[in-house]
Amino acid sequence: MNRFLVFPLILALAFCVLGGCSDAGKQESKVDFATDSVVQLGAFKKSNGEMCQMKVNVVVAYPVAYKDSMAVRELQQVFNREVLHAPKGISQVKDAIKFYAQSLVNNNTPSQAGATRASNDTITGEIDEIDIDHFELSVIISVVYNAHNIISFCKEETIKKNNYTTSVTHHYVSLDLDSLKRITLSDLFRDDCIDQVTNSLKKQLMSDKGAGNEDELNDFGYFNLPNLTVSGNFFFTPDGITWSFDPGVIAVASVGEPTINIDYDDLMQFKGDNSLLDRF
Repeated sequence: MNRFLVFPLILALAFCVLGGCSDAGKQESKVDFATDSVVQLGAFKKSNGEMCQMKVNVVVAYPVAYKDSMAVRELQQVFNREVLHAPKGISQVKDAIKFYAQSLVNNNTPSQAGATRASNDTITGEIDEIDIDHFELSVIISVVYNAHNIISFCKEETIKKNNYTTSVTHHYVSLDLDSLKRITLSDLFRDDCIDQVTNSLKKQLMSDKGAGNEDELNDFGYFNLPNLTVSGNFFFTPDGITWSFDPGVIAVASVGEPTINIDYDDLMQFKGDNSLLDRF
């Protein structure tokens, strides 16, 4: 090889190696997931003395590989705590899933302190609670976003009474892989900008529905706009952040679960110091 070409070639290779090392430091860490499921049974006595049988089905996608063994253990601990609401004494994910399933049975069993969803929800079709013989709750926890070192999990909850579906809701939890904690609004926005983000949600909803004002939104079934506020029930998407609202909170039940997505570019004006929005 021509000796005059050797030095430039070596120099180019050196820059490639250094550049590769620099990019590697900025690369996202890959997280792999596995799925497990649990079925938990229960029962409670109704006011007429008859028994209502309960069944809870839980299907969970959870992290099983991340960087190294220590990192995945730490991530699983955060997952157990923030997604499955397990106490610190439970370290294994499968134990946390069982705890979560049992807690759902407990939370939906009436007690002297008051009734719960298992007994006091109204079933379409005018079925009285005393006629509810079977209560079933299914929860599917899945990954809806996994990029920029952020993971968003969705909890889809379906309630059936006497084999009739009475409600389907979705709640979201997002984790930051860098800090290993749940992402809150303060990780994104300045405190003095929350009202402005709420106004952006209303403007985006009007744009999505083709409404010129709030009165026109009312005509579309959005009767309770004062309840349309920035909440913690959000998830990340490739294009922006989406907020989800339970049925009946800001609109009539027939509307379902309203979702409003705001592009990252439109949210940048509200970001705080060291905001996670800087990753987009």
